Amino acid sequence: MNDIQLLKEKVKDLKVLFVDDEKDVRRGTGMFLQKFFDNVVVCSDGQEGLKAFLKDKDFDVVITDILMPVMDGVQMTKEIRKINSDVFIIFLTASRGVSELDKNLSDITLQKPLSFDDMVEVMQKLQAIT
Repeated sequence: MNDIQLLKEKVKDLKVLFVDDEKDVRRGTGMFLQKFFDNVVVCSDGQEGLKAFLKDKDFDVVITDILMPVMDGVQMTKEIRKINSDVFIIFLTASRGVSELDKNLSDITLQKPLSFDDMVEVMQKLQAIT
């Protein structure tokens, strides 16, 4: 078994909440994430993501776009951190600039679109904390 398969095996049982307002990104990235994690819940904005988190607080990882209508990823993350400060947060952004506040709220900030190399980095970090 190669290193990538070992990483996937170690993190596949983690429960992931993925939040993005763009329909095509939600669909594509959601399917991509399901190649790595067995349990992925997909939501369309921060308010829906927060509602899903409140309903089922046992998420291990939250992956969210930063800029979204209704409730953005930063505000959603602040609320989630009040409930569970240990959840692993990944911000996805299409822009190059990420504020220091955003960096302090997330464990990793990645550029869209999420790549295979990004997922290897994420799995390595998740393996270290599981």
